[in-house]
Amino acid sequence: MKTTFQYDHYFAYEELTEHCQYFAKTYPQLMKLESICVTAENRNVWAAILTNQKTGPALSKPGFYIDGNTHAGEVTGSMAAMHTMDVLLSNYGEDPKITQMLDTMTVYIVPRISPDGAETYLTTAYTLRSVNRPYHLKDGGLAQFDLDDDGVIRMMRVKDPHGAWKKGSRHPLVMEKRLPDDTEGEFYNVYIEGVIENYDGVHIPVRKPLWGLDFNRNYPFGWFSEVRQPGAGAYPLSNPENKAVVDFVLAHPNIGAVATHHTSGGVILYPPGTRPEKSANQEDMEFYKEIGKMGKVEMGYETINIFDHFMVDQENYSSGAFDDWCYQNQGILAYTIELWDLSARAGRPINWSERTKEGYEAELDTFLAELNWCAEHCPEEISDWKTVEHPQLGTVEIGGVNYKFTHQNPPRAFLLQETEKATRFCLRYAQALPKLSIDQVSVKEIGKNLYQIDALVSNNGYLPTNISSEAQHLGISKPVKVSLEGTFTAIGGEAMMEINDLAGYGQIKTGIRYSGGISTETSKEITKKVSWIIQAEAGTQLKVVAFQEKAGKAQAEIQL
Repeated sequence: MKTTFQYDHYFAYEELTEHCQYFAKTYPQLMKLESICVTAENRNVWAAILTNQKTGPALSKPGFYIDGNTHAGEVTGSMAAMHTMDVLLSNYGEDPKITQMLDTMTVYIVPRISPDGAETYLTTAYTLRSVNRPYHLKDGGLAQFDLDDDGVIRMMRVKDPHGAWKKGSRHPLVMEKRLPDDTEGEFYNVYIEGVIENYDGVHIPVRKPLWGLDFNRNYPFGWFSEVRQPGAGAYPLSNPENKAVVDFVLAHPNIGAVATHHTSGGVILYPPGTRPEKSANQEDMEFYKEIGKMGKVEMGYETINIFDHFMVDQENYSSGAFDDWCYQNQGILAYTIELWDLSARAGRPINWSERTKEGYEAELDTFLAELNWCAEHCPEEISDWKTVEHPQLGTVEIGGVNYKFTHQNPPRAFLLQETEKATRFCLRYAQALPKLSIDQVSVKEIGKNLYQIDALVSNNGYLPTNISSEAQHLGISKPVKVSLEGTFTAIGGEAMMEINDLAGYGQIKTGIRYSGGISTETSKEITKKVSWIIQAEAGTQLKVVAFQEKAGKAQAEIQL
């Protein structure tokens, strides 16, 4: 895929900003750049608005939204969002599909929701959930620290006669659980590389993360307090970054579909995430599945329901997520795309139909397979055990893989593959949005300066103009409005009329009969007829305009 920039490394904030500003300056007719939030460390949360302004303002077209880096360490997401931005702009005017896309719809991209957190992740050894703001501090315990100053937090093994682990035989970095009859030999406990705050000389408790805020637990739908949900924040939208995203979506009511990029797991998730799929509208669920099939083709990733197949604990499930707010509060289709899957690369794919844990032996096999894959494809990310003097524990050993760029994100040599996958799926997914058209306008003179005007208004998209049945259930879907503009006197029919919702072709009932025939069954209305009787002078120029906030605007000019 043609791009202006290279996607062989992860962009720190300055480079990401430079690229966004370059695109806005180079393609002023196609992209506007705005800051939707200034963070505590004075970084901008950038939002790009991509559309051909010559064919109409952004809000007059169906809107597709992409974001990345809800979680600080999931930097593949921001790279995928930047890649899609790059492909759309670099190929406009050359690729017919991309050209048509920016001519007829608007793409909104927020590439990095947490620039402060991502900067800490990319420029230090440390990992964190969403942002580098201390949260629910409690003194004491083992905290991550780069003891050997190699820029990576790895495993730390400590000799302990009471330890739970012993050296394995299959790989130097693989430790095996101590068996009930293991009474002789060397034993270890294995921790994260770090130091112990308030060490009592005996116990090594693991402290809660210093940076434990989780942006994907801070959205308004399904929010629970810290008692139930660690990292949820003081109250819904207490994080300015979360509030900025919600305000942005609400300020752009043309957004009908969302792709929020995360890592990892190699899976495409769809809501609801707070209740079983069977309790949701089944037509909406079919939309998710059918669009998700394109994700399987383009990414190789399965599409699964969050609650039924991704949540291991269905009583104390995680919630307050962006995708659930989009769908269950706003009626917008939303996928959480979990990019990158080391276990699948290593030949140990996750079975998403089973939520139960694999068990120790299978987990050990997966761990070994992943080590072997890394040794072959990114040996620079592995360190054998090496001796280090710990300031509190004496001699310890540090070793293992660089979790950041093996498990959580792809090694740099594999980054482009992931970004291209995400872009291919998003370009196809966006095409499912509703799109109004005026198929036909007829004018019949029925008396002196008296005319009957009939217009056929249709939805050319896969999705209905209301996007989802959930939007109808919530009472927030907006009707299609059709107006007749110009100089005339209305005799029959209002100048502005509402025709409610128009179905999409995804709602056409189809089947294959046992007799071998392919059939189209009864479907909801994709096209509706609107009529006026007016009084006007011959030769008058009029315009028929159809508009719905998520399906865009269509118009046709006529002369009496």
